[in-house]
Amino acid sequence: MATGHLTLVIATGRLRWEHVAADVLLMGVAWAGPRTRRFLAGGFPLWLTGMLLDSQSLWLFVRGTIHTGDLWELERQWFPAPGGTHWPEWWSTRFHPVLDLFCGFSYAAYLYEVFVVAIFFFVKKDSRFERLCWAFLAVNALGVVTYLVYPAAPPWYILQYGPGPANLAALPSPAGTARFDALLGINYFASFYSRNPNVFGAMPSLHAAYPFMVTLFVWHRGWAWRVSAVLFAALVAFSAVYLTHHYILDVLAGLVAALAAFLAVEAVFARRTVPAPVAVPLTSRGDTRA
Repeated sequence: MATGHLTLVIATGRLRWEHVAADVLLMGVAWAGPRTRRFLAGGFPLWLTGMLLDSQSLWLFVRGTIHTGDLWELERQWFPAPGGTHWPEWWSTRFHPVLDLFCGFSYAAYLYEVFVVAIFFFVKKDSRFERLCWAFLAVNALGVVTYLVYPAAPPWYILQYGPGPANLAALPSPAGTARFDALLGINYFASFYSRNPNVFGAMPSLHAAYPFMVTLFVWHRGWAWRVSAVLFAALVAFSAVYLTHHYILDVLAGLVAALAAFLAVEAVFARRTVPAPVAVPLTSRGDTRA
């Protein structure tokens, strides 16, 4: 798999150092020993997810009509903000350094939360490790397919380019997260979003989907886990709108995608763990034949 992936990215002119590092890591884990191979067996969907998201640009030629002004207007009608606008636009002129800091942090940490919880499950030898990894792949697959079927411009795009026909030359933007970079004197989000292969992949919000999915997986661990997971998921959902990356509609779609992925994976694993029926001897059923 690793060799095949490297061949693909080289053939399509997309080779970067991250590709080499990820594929070398994959091969190293496979050969390092039984414990790391156990991690690979359950965590392989994480690698597949990275490859899936990274290769989005190869499929953009099949995407449908890009939605710009219609989604903007629908958001304004369903979730109006003061002044007849909607919340991403309202927050774009009312930001605050404290909110920039908290929201920027959550927007940077949302992905790492998945990895930390997955590793926790792995160390605890909890079967939720494998289920979380497959659900992560499933929710991203749902997102990528939706981006092709219903490509949608994010709020920052409308604020910059207007609601007219989609500008296919539009460059990816860190939007409100640029203020977080400026506060800390770094270029984390500028670098992260410069590699975004699909400007029109806003619906659903995977930023909102990941923390909600993690909340579903840690719910069984008690109130401390539930409260912290819910609060973080709520912060990321708010940040998506505050930083003008997503509409509230995108956030809601992300929650639905996360729930669908969670339920689908749970159903599959439930079928895998159902014990096979045990044959019962005839004599144990009260057979009295001589």
